[in-house]
Amino acid sequence: MDELDADVSNRTVFFSLWLTKLDDKTANRLTANINEDYVYYIKKLRKLKPYVLDEAVEQTIKTKDTTGRLAMIQLYEQITNAFEYTIWVDGKTLKDERGKTKKLAYGEIVRLVFGPDAKQREAAYKALYKEFIPHRDVLGEIYKALVRDWRNEHINTRHFPSPISVFNLANDMPDEAVGTLLSACRRNSNVFQKFFSLKARLLKMKQMSRYHIYAPLQKSEKKIRYSDAVELVLDAYNSFHPRLGELARRVFEQDHIDSEIRKGKLSGAYCMSITPKIIPYVFINYAGSISHVMTIGHEVGHSLHTMLASHHSQLTYHSHTPLAEIASIFGELILSEKLMEEEKDPQIKQDLLVLILSELYATIPRQAYFTTFEKDAHSAVDKGATVDKLADLYFSGLKKQFGNAVQVPKEFKWEWITIPHIYRYPFYCWTYSFGNLVTLGLYNKFKEEGESFKPKYIKLLSYGGSESPEKVLTEVGVDIRSEKFWQGGFNIIKGMIDDLKRATKSI
Repeated sequence: MDELDADVSNRTVFFSLWLTKLDDKTANRLTANINEDYVYYIKKLRKLKPYVLDEAVEQTIKTKDTTGRLAMIQLYEQITNAFEYTIWVDGKTLKDERGKTKKLAYGEIVRLVFGPDAKQREAAYKALYKEFIPHRDVLGEIYKALVRDWRNEHINTRHFPSPISVFNLANDMPDEAVGTLLSACRRNSNVFQKFFSLKARLLKMKQMSRYHIYAPLQKSEKKIRYSDAVELVLDAYNSFHPRLGELARRVFEQDHIDSEIRKGKLSGAYCMSITPKIIPYVFINYAGSISHVMTIGHEVGHSLHTMLASHHSQLTYHSHTPLAEIASIFGELILSEKLMEEEKDPQIKQDLLVLILSELYATIPRQAYFTTFEKDAHSAVDKGATVDKLADLYFSGLKKQFGNAVQVPKEFKWEWITIPHIYRYPFYCWTYSFGNLVTLGLYNKFKEEGESFKPKYIKLLSYGGSESPEKVLTEVGVDIRSEKFWQGGFNIIKGMIDDLKRATKSI
């Protein structure tokens, strides 16, 4: 498929190059009377003008990638996808239904990491690193090769101002805004350190360990029937705006959701958009927990975003990556508020708050620190850093991220080689931090403005990818270049931690 993609791209690249290299006067004349969707698409394309090369060079780079960059990524995936993991607890291995030592896939390891059994959580991480660490030199050199390839093409040949600028420009995002976001995440590392100290006390630990940061409290075992979960999600969206409730109901009525757990089915959850006119498909594995109810709300939120933007063309109905999580996270927030209002058991309320805060950690500071590591790693590799030096660099970032609140075992210095995103999608991870903090800010605006905010929010989602993220967010009063805005998101999280403290005292 990579070779087919390269062949098609090389046959058609002449057209995008022609559009990109047009002088401004000619471009303005040609776009004066065409659909606005195409105007934005062309304007965004033309922002690449300083960085595009001659047609023959562009074709050579595309062909090179199939046997160079993409081949290295495929090698990484072939090596790591072949890993099988054995769980050892109290000197015994985890057994399958036949009583034999169970060989786990990566997805099964992840489930244990989030599970209620502390010994299994620690054993899962140790099993993970037992496979990855012996391959650290090869996997590390693959990463270094990808970093050098990125620099050779984008810095030395195309002359982008920095490695991260490549991804930022592709998403029509100013470098300044991304820099401000990452600075805010580093500046507020103590926010989640306080959360982990509190969570350690709730779990009756002297100090939180990196093995257990995703541990559920498990004081409640409430199970929710799938039909009830669906109604909770639909009621939450409908209570915010009938239009959202109507669109959400279509997903279920037209059987565009696969929720059943069955043998051979993939793990995880996602929403798949096909074309603007087809209702997106939602894939989940529903097992009845509150977190699974939240997953339905999250993935249905993605489908609502797509459906609200379905009047746009195939080129622009998909939102930009930094905005892609807004509808899903906003959906989780209105759903969690509904669950908190209806729930009478204070322990379940406490569990829900811990779940929300744990997910916010995973999607805000964790992702921001991945990006900070990438920035530092690209600079270090350019100066000749070894694989061990990169591991030390990553471990240093973990210490800054967790402070004294979380004890971090030494094997986590190799966590970076287990993260496929930094191999396949350089600098992608900050978009999770961006999406979550923006959504917290939007939700706060909703609480302040009430009904008057709702049409603004619907309009925001209706843009899809037909305007720049900055323009779309400016219309609802969000300044993505402002330190004050990003700090506001962390202030909301501080309030959630205070709520958790109060909930803890009331039990």
